[in-house]
Amino acid sequence: MTEERSFFNDGGVYVSNTRVVIYGTTYATANITSVRKHIVPARSGCALVLAIVGGLGLLGALPTALAAKGDGRWVPVMVSAIALTLAIVWFRLLRPTFHVMVATAGGERPGLTSKDDGLADRVTAAIADAIVHRG
Repeated sequence: MTEERSFFNDGGVYVSNTRVVIYGTTYATANITSVRKHIVPARSGCALVLAIVGGLGLLGALPTALAAKGDGRWVPVMVSAIALTLAIVWFRLLRPTFHVMVATAGGERPGLTSKDDGLADRVTAAIADAIVHRG
């Protein structure tokens, strides 16, 4: 019997030439036929709507505020600017989700889901190396 060789061991994920353990779920490396990384883009629809509303509100409120007189003329401009700023911050915080897809004879399923691209790359490479080492 061959000795178990570890390819990756970090934070609940362990990959060796005989088994793959991902957060408590164990796969036999002999049953894994392929592995790939799948990227699911972040959902940005609400942030986009907020940006459009803030931008259009700013474009509509600015000429009115410049032409009008009174204390409350800048309130719509400020509200629109805050909405646009929040939308920009929201866009910058959005991150895609990365799935390490493990294929077996029974089908393909996500083995690992993470917002960390580097972790998904390292786990995918480790599983691929384990498959190749297995022969």
